[in-house]
Amino acid sequence: MKKFLNAIFIIVPLYFIPMGCAYNKSPSSDLLVDNQQIATPINPETARSDCDTLVITCIDYRFAAANQDFINEKLGLKDNYDHISIPGSIYNLVNPETRDLLFSKFALSVKLHLINRVIIITHKDCGAYGGSASFGSEIAENETLCADLRKAKALLIEKYPTLEVTLFLESLALEGNEIKVHFEKIL
Repeated sequence: MKKFLNAIFIIVPLYFIPMGCAYNKSPSSDLLVDNQQIATPINPETARSDCDTLVITCIDYRFAAANQDFINEKLGLKDNYDHISIPGSIYNLVNPETRDLLFSKFALSVKLHLINRVIIITHKDCGAYGGSASFGSEIAENETLCADLRKAKALLIEKYPTLEVTLFLESLALEGNEIKVHFEKIL
């Protein structure tokens, strides 16, 4: 009887798991269902094993597309940077409790890709800080974020004295009927 029950516990799941996948009613198509492969061409220069810049940003979806455009086009870094996107970006670097996590990812990039420049982009209304409302005023938010950017820069230079560190503060702004992302270089 015990062997029979063991067989049922093995056979029944094997029967229903494939059926569950076959009856997936998800509205989005799954490219891997038919073993399709996706290939995207890249710049031949991208195949190299090093780059000179690391960019650190927050994961906030509101800024993601603008960040990529800013990094690739405005800063001219296309195909020449590593990118760490982590909730809160600098919040995690200036916070002693989470600093080691970011430094461990950063150290790997420096070691493997010969990083000599870091660009840190943080934004207003960041959820890691509790959003804009948690600061009490726009001035307090701006002062706190700029101070944290400068502290992050000091921490990085303390650990890696030869690094060039550039800081940016971004914010959403309504221009006419369009919301745009503004980037401000912080000295």
